[in-house]
Amino acid sequence: MNFTEHGLFKVKIEGKILLIDAIGPFNEELIIKYKGALESCIQNLEVSKWNQIIILHKLSLFTPEAEQALIQTLNNRRARGLIACAIIFVDVEGESLIKAQMSHCYNKTDVKHQFMSSIDDAKKWLATV
Repeated sequence: MNFTEHGLFKVKIEGKILLIDAIGPFNEELIIKYKGALESCIQNLEVSKWNQIIILHKLSLFTPEAEQALIQTLNNRRARGLIACAIIFVDVEGESLIKAQMSHCYNKTDVKHQFMSSIDDAKKWLATV
């Protein structure tokens, strides 16, 4: 059964950082669209090692299917040069649940991650990994 996409996102590149700004919740249909949007960015970044910053808003939880799709795309990104990810929460609902879900996905794919309070802090941390 096909569902309408749930969630919104924007992606852009800043130097060697993939910057993602997203509003949840997210379902599998959105993750499929997200994967396509990331592809052109990753093609530009994969010539060397790179990092990402994810800014999450609202109730940024994943359905079980979306979580599995996220794990697959994280494995793909790691294989193509992703080193680490800084995750920033802005006006997030259910922070402890989202942290647990995101940590599960990043730990399962062996991608270093850290929860940060600002983009500046995220960039400073990413410069050290």
